Amino acid sequence: MKRIAVEQGLEDIKSALESRGYEIVDYNDGGHIDAIVYRSIYDGLKNLNNSVDSNAYGAILINVNNKTIDEIQQIIETRRYENLFI
Repeated sequence: MKRIAVEQGLEDIKSALESRGYEIVDYNDGGHIDAIVYRSIYDGLKNLNNSVDSNAYGAILINVNNKTIDEIQQIIETRRYENLFI
């Protein structure tokens, strides 16, 4: 099961990901994190390296602005946004 950290305030995204079988964790829980979901206006990301356990190395950062839950899930599963050369 993939572990996803979701920014506080994105409860709709959190609920949707939980219903799709993802384990939702807090940034500070420690342990491996597969993806970090945030919105671009979140100022806390500038200090993210101070709050995410070193086991979060390799976590993909996903900005939810202008993305559907299906697009977010696709990014989590493929670990990429889109083909930049299309």
